[in-house]
Amino acid sequence: MSFSTRNEDGSLIITLEDATDLNDFRTNVFRDALYEAIKPLEQPHVAIDLGVTDYLSSSGIAILVGLKRRIEAQSGKLVLVAVSPTVQNLLGIMKLTQYFTFTENVPAALASLRSTPTA
Repeated sequence: MSFSTRNEDGSLIITLEDATDLNDFRTNVFRDALYEAIKPLEQPHVAIDLGVTDYLSSSGIAILVGLKRRIEAQSGKLVLVAVSPTVQNLLGIMKLTQYFTFTENVPAALASLRSTPTA
């Protein structure tokens, strides 16, 4: 799979190593692997590092929206990290910048996730 995961400060950090799978509409393997990574977490606080992603297809957007919905259904929070200006612009055009939380780096994402009140 073209991403790695690690736990840090009670949060799951997902780092994309290659953006190809995120944007590939022909397979659900990548999407399912992301969903499986958060499934065992009771209240997932997740930062996904998109630093290698310089574009998003409709499939990539659908995966991110689906991931956010699953995380929120588990009373968690998703933060997108290191989003390129091109991707940020695309999400802005689609009115999704109000839907996602963005940070420039992982430490800022962890701080954002820590500030989330727990139920």
